[in-house]
Amino acid sequence: MIEINLARSFQRQVNPHEYSRLFCWLVGVVVSMGFGVASWWWTQSLQGQIDALFQEKIVKIQDLVQIKESLNKLQRFNEEKVLLVTSIEQLRDQAREKSWPVKMLDGVSRNVEKLDIWLERVQLESRVVELRGQSLALEDIGIFMEGLENDGIIVSLPVVEILDHPGGESDVFSFLIRFVWDQQVTT
Repeated sequence: MIEINLARSFQRQVNPHEYSRLFCWLVGVVVSMGFGVASWWWTQSLQGQIDALFQEKIVKIQDLVQIKESLNKLQRFNEEKVLLVTSIEQLRDQAREKSWPVKMLDGVSRNVEKLDIWLERVQLESRVVELRGQSLALEDIGIFMEGLENDGIIVSLPVVEILDHPGGESDVFSFLIRFVWDQQVTT
């Protein structure tokens, strides 16, 4: 029996280089897909970082807005504090101005009671104080002025005038003490 292989004629001859082309083509497809997947993964990781940085930026902007609001509140508070401190100082100054005449009269009365001096008039006009009175001795007038200086009533250089009595026969000396009240020194 003779066998004839008719299928051989239909079979194609395999070229040894054909497998290497197919292998190269498959490797190229796999490498291309690898680059595609790697590129996609890298892009996604960068997008994640960008999203995280964007969220951080939003949080920092919100913090900055809150800090600016707090700073504005603090600035308004400081302005109100300055106004309040100024008002308090003005009220204290007014209280000192109101209390000074009382302190002055108290100091004058304490220094007069030990001496042979009597006052005829105490006048406070603007910042000028004028004390008019009489004494039996010139030394008592000096002691009276020293007492006023020691009590802080007279803080500036006073003007003292010894006035002649119109009759000229009496031992009584009329005097006038004038000084400027310095509000800054007294408390």
